[in-house]
Amino acid sequence: MKKNIITFIITCSVFYLNAQTNSTEPCGFDEYIRQHKKTADEFEKQIQKFLSDQKNILQQNVQSNNIKTIPVVVHVIHNNGTENISDAQILSQIQILNEDYRKIPSSNGDGNGVDTEVQFCLAKISPNGECTDGIVRVQSTLTIHQTIQRAQLMALSHWDPNRYLNLYVVKSINGSGILGYASFPGGPPTEDGFVCVHNYFGNTGTASASFGRTATHECGHWFGLYHTFNNGCGTDTCTDGDYVCDTPPVVNPNFGCPTINSCTNDFPDVNDQNENYMDYTNDACKSMFTAGQKGRTQATLNTVRTNIWQAANVTTTGCDSGYVSPPCPAVADFTTSNQTICVGNSILFTNRSLNNCTSYQWYFQGGTPATSTAVNPTVTYSTVGTYNVSLVATNINGTDSVTFANYITVIIPPIGQALPYAEGFETSIFPPNGITIDNPDGGITWVRDTVAVQYGGFGSARINNLINTNYGQADAMILPNFDLTSYTGTPYISFRWAYAKSDVNYSDELAVQISTDCGVNFTQIFYRTGTAMTTGATQTTPYIPDSNTVWKLCNVSLASYASSDHAIIKIINVTDGGNSLYIDNINIGASATVGVEENLLDENAVSVFPNPANNQFQLTVNSNELATGKTEITIYDVIGNSIHQEKIKSFTQTIDVSGYADGVYFLKIQIGNSFVTKKLIIQ
Repeated sequence: MKKNIITFIITCSVFYLNAQTNSTEPCGFDEYIRQHKKTADEFEKQIQKFLSDQKNILQQNVQSNNIKTIPVVVHVIHNNGTENISDAQILSQIQILNEDYRKIPSSNGDGNGVDTEVQFCLAKISPNGECTDGIVRVQSTLTIHQTIQRAQLMALSHWDPNRYLNLYVVKSINGSGILGYASFPGGPPTEDGFVCVHNYFGNTGTASASFGRTATHECGHWFGLYHTFNNGCGTDTCTDGDYVCDTPPVVNPNFGCPTINSCTNDFPDVNDQNENYMDYTNDACKSMFTAGQKGRTQATLNTVRTNIWQAANVTTTGCDSGYVSPPCPAVADFTTSNQTICVGNSILFTNRSLNNCTSYQWYFQGGTPATSTAVNPTVTYSTVGTYNVSLVATNINGTDSVTFANYITVIIPPIGQALPYAEGFETSIFPPNGITIDNPDGGITWVRDTVAVQYGGFGSARINNLINTNYGQADAMILPNFDLTSYTGTPYISFRWAYAKSDVNYSDELAVQISTDCGVNFTQIFYRTGTAMTTGATQTTPYIPDSNTVWKLCNVSLASYASSDHAIIKIINVTDGGNSLYIDNINIGASATVGVEENLLDENAVSVFPNPANNQFQLTVNSNELATGKTEITIYDVIGNSIHQEKIKSFTQTIDVSGYADGVYFLKIQIGNSFVTKKLIIQ
């Protein structure tokens, strides 16, 4: 059953330090939940209702003898480095998960907690019914992973999340100390699962220094568990903090293995539970989930993740106790980032065949090379048409082949729009002027705004990250294809942006990317986040620029791409639950340093009184250019329709607005080659 649950992605730097303390907050999950408390509460209502209905069974730790098995698939994303971990290391992690969640006697998970009655099984049958060992190995540069790339990472290999828990192993995350991140219940199905760095996955091989509790912690989030220190001490130990009655409240994350009592509002008043898997204490300390955490886990499995543990699914994934897996032959499979390319361009084929294949034979109809034995070949297509691709994969147990008919379509790229190009979002049509919007999740995305004081004119493009709960979502304004060869001289892209944070600790992201191979590959040519992105003060209310002087300039040379007659440019927002981002005055052509932005009139050169106005207002102009060139005032309504225009004939002029309804209007005052925009209220 489809659930209308809010999206959460939890990004955790789960540090396990030896007898050390760390004052930094290493997990983005807590900031995210504070920013989106209202939407988090919607998920919480379902959990609490279930717990209330089932409290005699779940919250009193009565054994139900109804063990729920979670089929697992492990996707090892590697580039032939040490991150391509062994089967033995993967199996060690599955064993650790079972020890911890089932409280296996005499194991490291046999602490003072409870058996959650949840266990994990590497799948033995794939979604298509093939024999598998539950491990998919994919060679890709995405092993050096950025959290904003989670969609691309999981597009490489992702099994139905209603049937399998998808675990991803990578080399690094964000190039920092982040060890893993997980999806909270109810996130986008295509991005469900968790990602972990290889040297903290399991307790052998590259993770020999680890106890494997990063996965235990992250799976806890996947089951709907919060950190034990969530919201600090709170007031009520059941309805505050981590929403679990029997985990002692914790004011801040604990590191090392301390004996500490950081909160005194619990009864009886006991020490922080440094053994709990959902704190940040050392792996060696961890050994327990509480009965209340078991209750939340079971509540999630009975409200949101209902299909994955059902007997029918356990059987069809090969995880029932009676299933005996035969030796698995090869299963051939592959993918590409794009199936439509331009004639003369190349495309990378990513191999995701199953079961430790040892050799490959590719066949590319219409491609060069026509055949290949590489793991991930790159193929060039020089003739327009639609072509089949075939792959034969072999392992020690057999050979398999697959053919994707009409898989690659090769086109002649249409010559792009000639330069120069300018878009100021002045018309009521949105998106305008050949722009398309890429909104992968169908949620909050780019819209036209006429409320803010724009950089120029009366309109801009805006995306409201303050209410955008899909953390990491990339929404793009894709500009029309451009013929950069049509411009004499060096072409530039320039635009203005305005942005404010909602929290000093994190920021949304702004990027510009360009492609000259019909969108198969994009190169990032501009990027801002954090302080470099902000133009306004941090605020928890919606950011609305109040002056055309707060806008920052992007001005980037396109010299490296000037030979392309079909360039694609994207302006991208990546949300982190921050605040509104505005874009205005997009120009492709001349550099902004030679005239693109030199058309603003000093705001002090024009005044409007009274404002708000009733039947008329007085326009006063202080400019020596009044007697030369074009001098006029245009009044626009809030959707961008021009409703009044007249010449400016004197330094002081009365404008009649007696025929207009009460509301907000915008004035564009043009004097010579310069202009200024003012907001007018009629009442």
